[in-house]
Amino acid sequence: MNTLRASRFPSSPPTLRQVRPTLWRVLRSDGSMAGYIEQATERFEARRMIASTRQVVGVGDFASIDDALSCFR
Repeated sequence: MNTLRASRFPSSPPTLRQVRPTLWRVLRSDGSMAGYIEQATERFEARRMIASTRQVVGVGDFASIDDALSCFR
């Protein structure tokens, strides 16, 4: 039987902090950075930050900022 750890599922959803008019920083509930969302014309590109390497990796393009944010949950 598998047991799920509560730490894998944050208690509150990630939040956004606007950095520039078309760029938002995605923050976890503990305040650490999860990645970025950038608006490119009509789409929103989500990029996840890998903390151990400080590398930013593209996750995908989304139709809305809410859809892009959902990939960080």
